[in-house]
Amino acid sequence: MDLAQTASLTSALPPGVPVLEARHIARRFGAVVALADASIALKRHEVLGLVGDNGAGKSTLLKILSGVLPADGGDIYLEGRAIHIRRAQDAMEAGIETVYQDLALVDTMSAYQNVYLGREELAKSWPLRLLNLVDDRAMRRRSREVLEALQVKIPSINVTVKGMSGGQRQCLAIARAILWGRRIVILDEPTAALGVRESRRVLDLILRLRDEGRAVIVISHAMDHVIEIADRAAVMRRGRKVGEEVPHADNRQRIVSLIVGGDH
Repeated sequence: MDLAQTASLTSALPPGVPVLEARHIARRFGAVVALADASIALKRHEVLGLVGDNGAGKSTLLKILSGVLPADGGDIYLEGRAIHIRRAQDAMEAGIETVYQDLALVDTMSAYQNVYLGREELAKSWPLRLLNLVDDRAMRRRSREVLEALQVKIPSINVTVKGMSGGQRQCLAIARAILWGRRIVILDEPTAALGVRESRRVLDLILRLRDEGRAVIVISHAMDHVIEIADRAAVMRRGRKVGEEVPHADNRQRIVSLIVGGDH
């Protein structure tokens, strides 16, 4: 399927059809097998927790879905139709946005400039467009609308992000993903290195994304957070999905056993 067509796919999915599905994904780095046979499915209005120990293959799968790495084998489906993700642009055109741990924010740029980083909106006037001048007013307005809709509290869209707290920076990066990611947002350890209050702010934002119809994949080692926000938890070990649970306090040990291999 041509990726240019994916942006216009209907939001009314037939029952049971995942918004995103990866089947039998494989990836090797020389003699090292990072992914042997990884399969996950993500539904609309869902937060999927992707959990596993270091080296389980979570990050490799994330990079394949994000177009950072090509898969050696397997198939990816968007709303039931096969797509090919070979580069980051393919994922973005398919409406898949990823927020990595480093957030990819530029400290010396303002909040709204970071939201539009690499996708600046050119001025509407043709003479100004020919000079590659951007429409700062439009970018400020749209950035403010997105941040207010998501209830993201930052000092100002005009100040640089250097002085923002960790939680504010994370929320800003998520807001940027929402502006450009129409269907799916992938978050890599979104609460890592955040305090309790900052983590609470990020978790609340993730739940709002789900309630507004987005599908979210959260990679996390914080089991308490996975139990709180995830509708399902997919457990990876040695490059495969080895189990899936609806996370809650009563089956926490079951999930941990799957992570460490205590299920055999």
